Amino acid sequence: MDEEKQTQTVTDGATQEVAQRPEAQAAEEERFDTEYVRKLRAEAAEYRKRLRELESKVKADEEAKMTEQERLQKRLAELERKEIEYQQSLQARTLEYEVKLHAARLGVVDPEAAYRLLDLKQIEFDEDGKPANLEKVLKELVAKKPYLAGQQSVISPTNPAQGRVSGQQVFTRSQLRDPGFFAANRDAIMQAMREGRILED
Repeated sequence: MDEEKQTQTVTDGATQEVAQRPEAQAAEEERFDTEYVRKLRAEAAEYRKRLRELESKVKADEEAKMTEQERLQKRLAELERKEIEYQQSLQARTLEYEVKLHAARLGVVDPEAAYRLLDLKQIEFDEDGKPANLEKVLKELVAKKPYLAGQQSVISPTNPAQGRVSGQQVFTRSQLRDPGFFAANRDAIMQAMREGRILED
């Protein structure tokens, strides 16, 4: 029986030894696989880290571009606003000039008052931004407020000094066409033009 025990022990020992060898080889293979996997994981982690860095850099660049684009859009909006303000200012100045000019042609005593009394909403503009129905609107204003026309005085073409409105000398277009008369009365005519004291005849 001792021999049987010994044989069994040897057999069990050999079996255990044989069993331990594949386990050792498997463990070595596992260790190799584990090391390889660790290496791959570290490499993948490095790539993920670089990817996050690049994504954040791309995002920062896009935000910088967007900020630049927003800055340009803001500048464009500001320039468009200034353009509109300029156009409105130019149209207002043109309208004031045209009203005073037409008022003077119609014999209005005070073109400035006519401009201030005029309902600007009634005025229509053509494609160039010039008033289209200004003379009609001014005539309606003078009909409503006859004192703007002043006194209708007869002006003698040979004696312009008699032609006065409210104590100020007025001139007619025919007088302005006469070169000698214009040269002799240039300063008074220029002042009368500024004040709207030129009448149509």
